[in-house]
Amino acid sequence: MTTEAIIDPIILPLHKDVLAFDMYFGEQKTTSGIILMDDDKTDRGIHPRWAKVYAVGPENNTPIRPGYWILVEHGRWSRGIDLSEIDPNIPRNETVVRRVDPKAILLYSKENPNPEMGAMVGPIGAK
Repeated sequence: MTTEAIIDPIILPLHKDVLAFDMYFGEQKTTSGIILMDDDKTDRGIHPRWAKVYAVGPENNTPIRPGYWILVEHGRWSRGIDLSEIDPNIPRNETVVRRVDPKAILLYSKENPNPEMGAMVGPIGAK
């Protein structure tokens, strides 16, 4: 899958900020059929999450660009803003954008990372 840039964002980040969407909080299913339950708000739910970059602030000089995927430290994002509340042409709950702390970005990928990577399930050594 190639990088899909966001051409005309509705809201823009300031300074070095990063806005992201498509952050997954629900249960996951591996290719072998194992269901990993939604463990958000529990001790086991404390892990980094992947999100897709919506927009990058003008002073951000990292290689991260709109359309890239980023792995963010747990809890280092804001509550979401549903863009359908700003633009009625966007389907409800289709794009919930969150501000991500740029210092909390652990990894980035130009392509959608495999959700079965260890980073999606939890940090190495987590119990």
